[in-house]
Amino acid sequence: MLCKRIIAILVIVASCSKVTLAQDECELILTQATEEFNAGHLTSIAAMLKDCLDKNQRRDWRQRAYLLLAETYLLLEDPANAEQSYLNVLRANPEYITDPSRDPIDLVYLSGKFTATPIFSFHGYAGPNITPVRVIHDVHSGGEPYAKEDYSVRLGWQVGAGAEYNYNDYLSGTLGANFSRTTFKQTTTNLFGMDKDIIEFVDRQNWLTVPISVKYTQPKGKWRRYGYVGLSFNYLMSDNADIEINNRDAKADSETEERTSFDKSISNVNLIDYRNRFNYSFFIGGGVKYKYKLDYFYFDLRYTFGMKNVANPEDRYNSLTLGLPYPYIDDDFRIDNLAFSVGYIRPFYKPRKLQKARTKSVLRKIEKEDNETN
Repeated sequence: MLCKRIIAILVIVASCSKVTLAQDECELILTQATEEFNAGHLTSIAAMLKDCLDKNQRRDWRQRAYLLLAETYLLLEDPANAEQSYLNVLRANPEYITDPSRDPIDLVYLSGKFTATPIFSFHGYAGPNITPVRVIHDVHSGGEPYAKEDYSVRLGWQVGAGAEYNYNDYLSGTLGANFSRTTFKQTTTNLFGMDKDIIEFVDRQNWLTVPISVKYTQPKGKWRRYGYVGLSFNYLMSDNADIEINNRDAKADSETEERTSFDKSISNVNLIDYRNRFNYSFFIGGGVKYKYKLDYFYFDLRYTFGMKNVANPEDRYNSLTLGLPYPYIDDDFRIDNLAFSVGYIRPFYKPRKLQKARTKSVLRKIEKEDNETN
C-alpha cells in the first residue's frame, strides 16, 4: 500500500515537472518569436508558435502569442489571419482591451471590429435586510381609539439568483427570482386608555419576488461601480406573528391599590388570510463589483418602495375572530425594504466579430490621445 502511494506521488511530481518544462520551453519560443518579429523576419513566426499553441498553453501565454500573430499578419497584409488571431486573443482573455499608447495603431484599429462582451451573465446573492413600514391609514377598532402604535424594523434576510442580458458594455437588463424573509415589530401602548398596557407584535413574512431592472455599469477596472432601477412582482407565501402582551388589569379595589398584571405570549398567529398576497414594488440600487479572473464578486445595496397596501381591507374585521385577548385590526400599510447583498457573477463571454465595426470611435480615441500628448 505504501509503495503504491509513493509511486502515485512520483507520477504526480513527474507530471507537474513535465508541464513546467513545457511551459518554460514555450515561453522561450515566444521570446525567440518576438525577437524574430523585431528583426523583421515575419514569415517564420507562425510555424515557431504552432506546436505550443496546439498544446493549449495557459491563458496569458496564448494572449501574448496571438497578439504577436495578429501584428505579424497585419504587416504581412493577411487580414483574414489577422482577424482570426485577434479573435483568439479574445478567446484567451475576453476582457483584453488594446491601448493606443502601447499597441500599434493598426492593431488598435483591428480591435474595433470585435467584441467579447458576454451576451448573458448569471448571478446569485444573499444577505440581510430591514423592513420599514409606511402607514397609509391608521385603523382602530371600537375599543382602542386612544391606542398608540409604533412600528420598528427587525432584521430579515434574502437569497436570490438571476440572469442578465447585456445590450452593450454599459447597459443591461436583468430578470431574477428572490426569496426573502421580512419582519417588523408593532408596539401598541395606551390600549383602552391604559398607558401601562403594552402589546408587542412581531410580524414575519415570506415573499417570493421576481425583480426586473435596467442596469448601468462602469465597463473597465478591477472595481466597477453600477446602478439600476426596476420593478418587482411579489407573492406573499406566508405571514405569521408572535405576540407578547403585558396587561395590567384595570380592576382594583382602590385607586392606591396596585393593579394586578399578567403577561401572555402567543406564537405563530397565521395572518395570511388578512393580507393581499400579490403586491408590486419599485426599487433602486447600486453597488460595486470586483473582477476576479474572468468572473466577479459584488456588493449590492437596494431600497424597495412598496406600492400596494399589504393589509386586505375586505377581511380586516375578520381578524377579530382570531381569539386574541385584545381587538387586533390591521392598519392600512405598505412595507419598504432595505437590503444588502453579497453575490457572484458568472459571465458567459462570446468573442465575435461585430456586424458594425467600432472603428470610427477607435479613430476618435486615437486622435484625442494624440492631441493630449501634443
